[in-house]
Amino acid sequence: MSDKLLTFEELLDHYFFINSVRDDTEWSYRKVVRTFLRYTSKTPNEVDNALVLGWRRHVLKEQKLEATTWNNKVTHMRALFNFGMKHGLLAHEVNPFNKAAVRAGKKKKKTLTKGQTDAVYRLMSQYREHEVLHAKSLSVNNRVHACKPAWFWLAVLDTLSYTAIRQNQLRHVRICDVNLEERWIDLIIAGAKNHRELRIPIITELLPSLEELVSRSLEIGAEPEEQLFNVNRFDMGRKAKREENGEVMGIYPIRAFFRRISKECRFIVSPHRFRHTVATNLMKSPDRNIQAVKRLLGHSSLRSTLEYIDEDVESLRDILEEEFKR
Repeated sequence: MSDKLLTFEELLDHYFFINSVRDDTEWSYRKVVRTFLRYTSKTPNEVDNALVLGWRRHVLKEQKLEATTWNNKVTHMRALFNFGMKHGLLAHEVNPFNKAAVRAGKKKKKTLTKGQTDAVYRLMSQYREHEVLHAKSLSVNNRVHACKPAWFWLAVLDTLSYTAIRQNQLRHVRICDVNLEERWIDLIIAGAKNHRELRIPIITELLPSLEELVSRSLEIGAEPEEQLFNVNRFDMGRKAKREENGEVMGIYPIRAFFRRISKECRFIVSPHRFRHTVATNLMKSPDRNIQAVKRLLGHSSLRSTLEYIDEDVESLRDILEEEFKR
């Protein structure tokens, strides 16, 4: 029997008790519900289709968020309400989030140009040079800086640039998952979007960064089963946060880092843009690289890989110029 006073928090608790989901998935559901509750104070049983459509207008017209963002919210809420209806927690006969999605259209993959990538690396190289110059300083700065230590974040950038892994996969790499002798990284199920393990190669350009990160981590007592990409180990300014939130590095330091370099470089930089850039560049020769890209990205379907085939503007310009010269 449904409970008219059932809160969203209680509905979520029921959902996660019955369904075993990853921490990131639970965080995502709770975030979507929080955004809905900023729009309305209604309980789950008071939600109807008119309220949902009003929220949709608010998200798309007033907040001016993307259609894909809205559709993501709908997917989460629809699943939550389907669960509530199935288990008798909600009185709805029809899910109020049915048919609430909108046509998102298909946008070009967001990538980084070579000039933009060079600018990011120049910025971080400047930070590293500054750290080296002041390494012997007697004064210790305990303030948290999103781009420091620079050598650590350069290792993050190198890994994203040369492997095309997702940021969630990056956070779940353990020290024992990296084999420097045979030059590969195991990406475990916990960080995989499709719940599949994957082994990817370490190329020559990436090797020095990973060697330094692994070496420094072990030197200060990190265990092989512990998280590899953990800035908390190396930044004195994060000591209080370590004690408060535990030893594992969450998503927030990564977001803060990319927010900071995006602001300083004056263009958007994100882990996914590195992933798109690697895939798009490799798919300029699809006949040769398509299966390699599919495996590198961990795609289950070739259709997902084919989305990275992009028109080469330089080649298109040459064709047009040749045509109009005739």
